[in-house]
Amino acid sequence: MIELKSETPIFEVPHQYGKPVISLYFYIGLVSAILLRSIIIANHYSIFWGKAIWYIGVVGYLWFFIHRYHIAKRRFDVVKNLDLLEKVRNRQKLSDKDLEGLEYLLCSLSVSKERANYLIISALSIIAIIVSLSLDLEILKI
Repeated sequence: MIELKSETPIFEVPHQYGKPVISLYFYIGLVSAILLRSIIIANHYSIFWGKAIWYIGVVGYLWFFIHRYHIAKRRFDVVKNLDLLEKVRNRQKLSDKDLEGLEYLLCSLSVSKERANYLIISALSIIAIIVSLSLDLEILKI
Protein backbone atom coordinates (compact mmCIF):
# COMPACT_ATOMS: atom_id res chain seq x y z
CA MET A 1 0.00 0.00 0.00
CA ILE A 2 1.38 3.42 -0.96
CA GLU A 3 1.25 6.08 1.73
CA LEU A 4 0.10 9.43 0.38
CA LYS A 5 1.72 12.53 1.75
CA SER A 6 -0.16 15.77 2.04
CA GLU A 7 0.63 18.24 -0.72
CA THR A 8 -0.07 21.23 1.50
CA PRO A 9 2.39 21.94 4.27
CA ILE A 10 1.02 22.34 7.77
CA PHE A 11 1.03 25.99 8.76
CA GLU A 12 3.11 26.81 11.80
CA VAL A 13 2.03 29.76 13.92
CA PRO A 14 5.01 32.11 14.37
CA HIS A 15 6.64 32.48 17.76
CA GLN A 16 6.46 35.70 19.75
CA TYR A 17 9.44 38.00 19.84
CA GLY A 18 10.90 38.62 23.26
CA LYS A 19 10.97 41.98 25.04
CA PRO A 20 14.61 42.67 24.07
CA VAL A 21 13.78 42.40 20.35
CA ILE A 22 10.63 44.50 20.73
CA SER A 23 12.56 47.15 22.65
CA LEU A 24 15.44 47.13 20.14
CA TYR A 25 13.14 47.95 17.24
CA PHE A 26 11.24 50.52 19.29
CA TYR A 27 14.49 52.37 20.01
CA ILE A 28 15.71 52.05 16.42
CA GLY A 29 12.47 53.72 15.28
CA LEU A 30 12.68 56.35 18.03
CA VAL A 31 16.33 57.26 17.35
CA SER A 32 15.66 57.39 13.61
CA ALA A 33 12.69 59.68 14.17
CA ILE A 34 14.79 62.00 16.33
CA LEU A 35 17.66 62.01 13.82
CA LEU A 36 15.46 62.76 10.83
CA ARG A 37 13.79 65.62 12.63
CA SER A 38 17.10 67.02 13.90
CA ILE A 39 18.36 67.51 10.34
CA ILE A 40 16.81 70.97 10.43
CA ILE A 41 19.14 72.05 13.21
CA ALA A 42 22.18 70.17 11.83
CA ASN A 43 21.78 71.73 8.38
CA HIS A 44 21.67 75.14 10.04
CA TYR A 45 25.27 74.57 11.17
CA SER A 46 26.83 72.05 8.79
CA ILE A 47 25.74 70.48 5.52
CA PHE A 48 28.08 67.55 6.28
CA TRP A 49 26.36 66.75 9.61
CA GLY A 50 22.94 67.27 8.06
CA LYS A 51 23.71 64.67 5.39
CA ALA A 52 25.34 62.26 7.88
CA ILE A 53 22.31 62.45 10.16
CA TRP A 54 20.00 61.98 7.17
CA TYR A 55 21.77 58.79 6.06
CA ILE A 56 21.88 57.32 9.56
CA GLY A 57 18.22 58.20 10.15
CA VAL A 58 17.04 56.76 6.84
CA VAL A 59 19.02 53.52 7.33
CA GLY A 60 17.48 53.22 10.82
CA TYR A 61 14.00 53.82 9.45
CA LEU A 62 14.60 51.31 6.66
CA TRP A 63 15.63 48.69 9.23
CA PHE A 64 12.66 49.59 11.46
CA PHE A 65 10.03 49.55 8.68
CA ILE A 66 11.33 46.32 7.15
CA HIS A 67 10.81 44.80 10.60
CA ARG A 68 7.30 46.31 10.84
CA TYR A 69 6.49 44.92 7.38
CA HIS A 70 7.68 41.49 8.54
CA ILE A 71 5.42 41.68 11.62
CA ALA A 72 2.40 42.77 9.53
CA LYS A 73 3.05 39.95 7.04
CA ARG A 74 3.29 37.37 9.82
CA ARG A 75 -0.03 38.56 11.26
CA PHE A 76 -1.66 38.52 7.81
CA ASP A 77 -0.31 35.02 7.11
CA VAL A 78 -1.81 33.71 10.36
CA VAL A 79 -5.24 35.10 9.49
CA LYS A 80 -5.04 33.91 5.87
CA ASN A 81 -3.52 30.46 6.35
CA LEU A 82 -5.82 29.54 9.21
CA ASP A 83 -8.81 31.20 7.50
CA LEU A 84 -9.56 32.87 10.82
CA LEU A 85 -11.64 35.76 9.55
CA GLU A 86 -14.05 33.44 7.74
CA LYS A 87 -14.24 31.08 10.70
CA VAL A 88 -15.02 33.92 13.11
CA ARG A 89 -17.57 35.47 10.73
CA ASN A 90 -19.35 32.13 10.42
CA ARG A 91 -19.03 31.43 14.15
CA GLN A 92 -17.29 28.13 13.39
CA LYS A 93 -15.75 26.05 16.10
CA LEU A 94 -12.04 26.89 16.31
CA SER A 95 -9.38 24.19 16.42
CA ASP A 96 -6.41 24.23 18.76
CA LYS A 97 -4.28 25.57 15.87
CA ASP A 98 -6.84 28.35 15.27
CA LEU A 99 -6.74 29.29 18.95
CA GLU A 100 -2.94 29.25 18.84
CA GLY A 101 -3.12 31.64 15.88
CA LEU A 102 -5.55 33.95 17.67
CA GLU A 103 -3.33 33.90 20.75
CA TYR A 104 -0.34 34.89 18.60
CA LEU A 105 -2.31 37.76 17.03
CA LEU A 106 -3.60 39.07 20.35
CA CYS A 107 -0.21 38.79 22.06
CA SER A 108 1.51 40.44 19.10
CA LEU A 109 -0.92 43.36 19.19
CA SER A 110 -0.82 43.72 22.97
CA VAL A 111 2.98 43.88 23.31
CA SER A 112 3.55 46.04 20.23
CA LYS A 113 4.97 49.49 20.87
CA GLU A 114 3.70 50.84 17.55
CA ARG A 115 1.10 53.08 19.21
CA ALA A 116 3.80 54.76 21.30
CA ASN A 117 5.98 55.05 18.20
CA TYR A 118 3.22 56.82 16.26
CA LEU A 119 2.56 59.22 19.13
CA ILE A 120 6.25 60.05 19.58
CA ILE A 121 6.84 60.48 15.85
CA SER A 122 3.84 62.84 15.65
CA ALA A 123 5.05 64.90 18.63
CA LEU A 124 8.59 65.09 17.24
CA SER A 125 7.22 66.18 13.86
CA ILE A 126 5.26 69.03 15.45
CA ILE A 127 8.36 70.11 17.40
CA ALA A 128 10.49 69.93 14.23
CA ILE A 129 8.02 72.13 12.34
CA ILE A 130 8.00 74.70 15.16
CA VAL A 131 11.82 74.73 15.40
CA SER A 132 12.18 74.96 11.62
CA LEU A 133 9.75 77.86 11.35
CA SER A 134 11.43 79.59 14.28
CA LEU A 135 14.85 79.24 12.65
CA ASP A 136 13.59 80.32 9.22
CA LEU A 137 11.80 83.35 10.67
CA GLU A 138 14.83 84.06 12.91
CA ILE A 139 12.68 83.91 16.02
CA LEU A 140 15.01 81.27 17.42
CA LYS A 141 18.76 81.68 17.22
CA ILE A 142 20.68 78.49 17.88
